Amino acid sequence: MKPRITTSITLVVLTVASVCAQETGTLRMLIDPGHDFSFIVDHKHRMQQREVKLTEGLHHFSIWAPERVVVDTNVFVIADRTTDMILKLPYSAEFVQFRKELGAYQTKKRWVRTTPMLALAGGLIWTGVSAGSYGKAKKALDADRENYAINVDPATILILKNSTIPQHNDDLKSARSMLYITSAFTAVSAAATYYFYRRTAKWERPLFDDKEKVKFDGMAWLPGERGGAFMAGLTIDLSTR
Repeated sequence: MKPRITTSITLVVLTVASVCAQETGTLRMLIDPGHDFSFIVDHKHRMQQREVKLTEGLHHFSIWAPERVVVDTNVFVIADRTTDMILKLPYSAEFVQFRKELGAYQTKKRWVRTTPMLALAGGLIWTGVSAGSYGKAKKALDADRENYAINVDPATILILKNSTIPQHNDDLKSARSMLYITSAFTAVSAAATYYFYRRTAKWERPLFDDKEKVKFDGMAWLPGERGGAFMAGLTIDLSTR
């Protein structure tokens, strides 16, 4: 009779222990940047979600997000309770350097393109003003010539011939020369704008090599027919110039 009681008690203990061992808790991931992050639990299971149910006990996490550093941490999960993991992933050194290089690249490109464009805008305004001055000088000289042709007053004709017409003729020549200069400046500015725009379009944009992603991908072990394989990643920059 006693052996049977002992066996029954042993089975009950084993059953209770099994049930207790399978108790789970919920871990809520409050991770900065708050989206597009992934994590590996206990060096095995790669996931990408905001909540995960785990057995009670201590679990290891490797957490990563694009442009951020892989952070390793341990969290104790309590059965039938929701535990919050609050963590901010710092930017990787490679990304910080990339942002500096990209900022310098964009600033240089902006100035190389903007300078001739400003010169072109100024040239267009200058040419417009010169064209207006040329038109006024031409009208003044044409009016003098018409007045000279129809005027019968000897004194007025003498003033027109010796003073007014020569002066307006010189003004017209100066206005014409200025119009030529401003037109040439505008044409050069337009050519420079086109040249530098095409040249800067061929500049190589800095690329971001996310070494932390490669590191994180290599942490996940994928079981397979021949024993499994480590994951590896390659970052390709698809952003436009």
